Amino acid sequence: MSTYSPQTSVVLTHPMGKDDLLYDGLVNEGIEVVCDPMIDTEAVRLEDECREHLYQSRRIIFTSKRGVEYFFQQVKPADVLDKSFICIGKKTAQVLEQFGVKPWWVSGGRTASDLVNELQQTHVRPGEKWVGMLGELAENTLADGLKNVCDYKRYNVYRTLIAKEQSPKTVELLSSKKSMLVVCTSPSCFNGFLDLYGQLLHKNVSYASIGPATSKSMKKRNVTPAIVARFSTYEGLWQEMKQQLKPQYR
Repeated sequence: MSTYSPQTSVVLTHPMGKDDLLYDGLVNEGIEVVCDPMIDTEAVRLEDECREHLYQSRRIIFTSKRGVEYFFQQVKPADVLDKSFICIGKKTAQVLEQFGVKPWWVSGGRTASDLVNELQQTHVRPGEKWVGMLGELAENTLADGLKNVCDYKRYNVYRTLIAKEQSPKTVELLSSKKSMLVVCTSPSCFNGFLDLYGQLLHKNVSYASIGPATSKSMKKRNVTPAIVARFSTYEGLWQEMKQQLKPQYR
């Protein structure tokens, strides 16, 4: 689908949080929205070996808000106040600060590749121990990029659960053959949607991607996103969606 009409409906495939920017923005524009989250998350227990390595390390890297939240469900802030914290993005840093911890480094970019490029330019003592607290589905971008920078070790602090049941609202929307935009904020959201609804898809279904990793997953399955955020954030995706939907809705 290359153009939108006033009848375009939007399916959001990410978990809904409080004051969700995409949901609120679309509803305020008068667009029909179906919330059908393809993923959920749960904590991964940090084993003794992980905790030992953690307490020996100098710096801790977080790449997402969920990583911070699940980490501090298991580790007291007082036990890691001697560590330096590295975050991707201001939103992740803000969650860190809610636990009373200030970040040492906040990446100016929005991806793990951006962070690696920044850290490769810093002066780090040889052999300095760092740990990354990530989700199970995160790629090994940090491990590959930091191997010549520090002694880096990855640990998974949460896992992603993929939806297994179809939503009646989404099925009804797909069956109507209406113009439909599926918004994907991660590769897991996109793959989960395609796996769950693949047999119901039609030519009037198009996709919005939050950034390179999600777009890469789409192209692997022969899907070209109609909308790609210029900046890999919810704000960036919303601004791009609004620009493309605006002529049809105003």
